[in-house]
Amino acid sequence: MKTRLPLNTLLGTALLSLGLGACSNLTPPVASSAPPATAKTAASPAATTDPDYEAPAVARPVRKPLVAPAPIKFEDAITRAGDQLFEDTLAELGKGKRAVVIDPLIDANTGAQTVSTVKMGQQLEALLKKRHTNLSIKPLTRQTLAEQPLLLIGTLTPVNVERAIDTPPDAFRVWLTVIDLRTKRVVAKQIDRATVASVNPEPLPYFRDSPSWHKDKTVMGYINSCQVNTQIGDPADPDYLSRLPAAAVLNEALIAYNDGKVLDANRLYKEAAGLADSGDLRVLNGLYLTNWQLGRRDAAQDAFGKLVASGLEAKRLPMKLLFKPGTVNFNDVGDLPTQYQLWLATMAREAGKTPACMKVVGHTSRTGSASTNERLSLRRAEAVVKLLENRDAKLRARLSVGGAGSREALIGLGTDDQRDALDRRVEFRVVDCI
Repeated sequence: MKTRLPLNTLLGTALLSLGLGACSNLTPPVASSAPPATAKTAASPAATTDPDYEAPAVARPVRKPLVAPAPIKFEDAITRAGDQLFEDTLAELGKGKRAVVIDPLIDANTGAQTVSTVKMGQQLEALLKKRHTNLSIKPLTRQTLAEQPLLLIGTLTPVNVERAIDTPPDAFRVWLTVIDLRTKRVVAKQIDRATVASVNPEPLPYFRDSPSWHKDKTVMGYINSCQVNTQIGDPADPDYLSRLPAAAVLNEALIAYNDGKVLDANRLYKEAAGLADSGDLRVLNGLYLTNWQLGRRDAAQDAFGKLVASGLEAKRLPMKLLFKPGTVNFNDVGDLPTQYQLWLATMAREAGKTPACMKVVGHTSRTGSASTNERLSLRRAEAVVKLLENRDAKLRARLSVGGAGSREALIGLGTDDQRDALDRRVEFRVVDCI
């Protein structure tokens, strides 16, 4: 028997990968939120008696395509997008009372929470309370998730409207999405843009301090559910939804860490480890940071070893080995030199356990000329390779170097401070041995 399935035009996750994700400015395809047509319909007697019965085509409402408007001040862009999102949600579900839970909003290039993503969530919460009282805000906890509320997710990402390579961003793109946890489907989406000067992309303390960060499976599930990979009516990413209980615990842990409650954060990260994906970077970075700050060096090294192993399995591990401006010398602020020694020793040990080859790629921020950045990034990669080879001579035959300059900047502001620290990273990429 033939089954009619709706055609969903999906854009691949390549749009969200390093570089392309920051420059993507495509208009997502239009989709209806009407439930998919099925081969049989209970409303027709023929459907229950004729095995070859096919339901007639159902007229679907025409939706306007989502088009990002011209950038405006951040606060105004969030209000504009939020108002439309909540109106669309109520139009889709009716005016009945529903609870809304916010899974903390993130930067889609890095997966990190920033000063402005936090502000975005706070502003949307205030907007709900003031103008959309049929929707009541509730905290992200395992108990509230069990009540199957509406889930609000969103991203804030630096983009270049002209999609030019190695060019500073000229806007921040806002994506907002509402998922109904009763049906596990997307019920509303909205896109907007904010001016660069009105956004503060500085990461929160936890993300600032984490030694490694990239878009693991859980973060990619969040982004895929939020952005162009889903249309209204589509199911949200199942891997992402399955990890929501872990997200609730990790949210508590992050709040505790940012408030300086390191012991409480450590306990919560341990609890989350049993709920999250085994390679969840929020857990592994959290366990490393809290154990290090509590003076538990062996536990910290064990957590970092798992972090490295997870990165090598994913064939990509960015590390925030920060250098002094214009040099190949590491930043010597605080205890960073001591931490870097642990990172490199663990990296050499874990790399020595696998026969895989690795390419060490240096990156720079968008300060200075492209040619200068190219040379500097290569020199930094060479310096790191030398340090690894000093720890394990057998790695010499399996390590190569590359310099990306600022071409693959994740933030791209060229501020050379904590706001664009991830632009000055060193990445370890698993490659084929030659």
